[in-house]
Amino acid sequence: MTPSPQAPSPLRHDGHLVEALLLFLKQLTAHARWVFVVLLLLYAISGIRTIQPQETALVRRLGRLQPDLHGPGLLIGLPAPFDEVLRFETGRDQSLPLDQWALVGGKIGDPDKFVEKSDAQLSQEIRTPEIEESERQKFENMTLNPVLHGYTLTADYNVIQGRFTLRYRITDPFAHASAGTDIGTLLARLARRSLAIQLAARKIDASLTSDRSEVAGKAAASLQDAATRLQLGIRVSGIDIVTLSPPSQVLMAFEEVVNARQFAKTMAENSLQYQGETITKSEGDAAAILQRGQAYSAELIATARGEAGAFTSVLENYRRQPELVAQRILRESLDAAMSQIYSRTLLPAENSAPSILVEPSPNFSR
Repeated sequence: MTPSPQAPSPLRHDGHLVEALLLFLKQLTAHARWVFVVLLLLYAISGIRTIQPQETALVRRLGRLQPDLHGPGLLIGLPAPFDEVLRFETGRDQSLPLDQWALVGGKIGDPDKFVEKSDAQLSQEIRTPEIEESERQKFENMTLNPVLHGYTLTADYNVIQGRFTLRYRITDPFAHASAGTDIGTLLARLARRSLAIQLAARKIDASLTSDRSEVAGKAAASLQDAATRLQLGIRVSGIDIVTLSPPSQVLMAFEEVVNARQFAKTMAENSLQYQGETITKSEGDAAAILQRGQAYSAELIATARGEAGAFTSVLENYRRQPELVAQRILRESLDAAMSQIYSRTLLPAENSAPSILVEPSPNFSR
């Protein structure tokens, strides 16, 4: 009687994985063993990763985050699922769109529930002037819904909507990874809260015009304080205001009011400019007339003083020698008159004394 072949001893229920692996390899053929070794080596090599430039990596090993930071280059670790590599772009700013306050775009059914969008949805929402105008016409007659349509209030109880972009950079990857798995949602809510505080402290006209950059700057500073307090490991680079305007339902009326105010301001500025130009011209004309009058007055006074001095001198000579002065004055007068005569005619005396008719030269004729 031939003995029956000895059956393989069963694995113990509390056996190790290595023992099971050795038994499995023992039962394989030589070629199968080499194939298995190659696959095992490839699996081990899969633990080598490449960290790209401007990236910093952390390793989560068996669910526990390791404290070592890994820069650009090769990262040698255990293959998945033992090691999980977390990559962070620390060399450049990251952008986070904030579209929850836009009439068209990220609508929410629950105010506390964030809706994730796919890449296709985001690519379809690229803003162009044509899309903005078509959406404005589409939603002009729609009632503003406080649940479906995002908005915030201003200090003068007006409703304002807008699109914003948060720019930030990861400065502490370990703190950033330890803060949670959905940091983007937390940052978006903190940013909206900071913007709401700034917009609620100002009237709508100031937020749309003079305080626009101040709103973004102070909101970014407030967000940075909150991120530092929560140890999110980021540095806020800034908040960009893409669009900021009243709701589309009242935008046309609001633009008419703004245009009317701008027209009134322009008319007032033109009036002030015309007033200034007119006053300046009138003051110049008055100064010129006054200067001419003063010059004419000085000339008359000087002429009168000269004539008075000459008359006084003649008067003194006349008092001393009246006949001699009278003859001199008569001769001077005749010389002056005769120098202006063009022709002379002597009329014969028949019944009266002879007469002389004189005709002045053309230069002195009137």
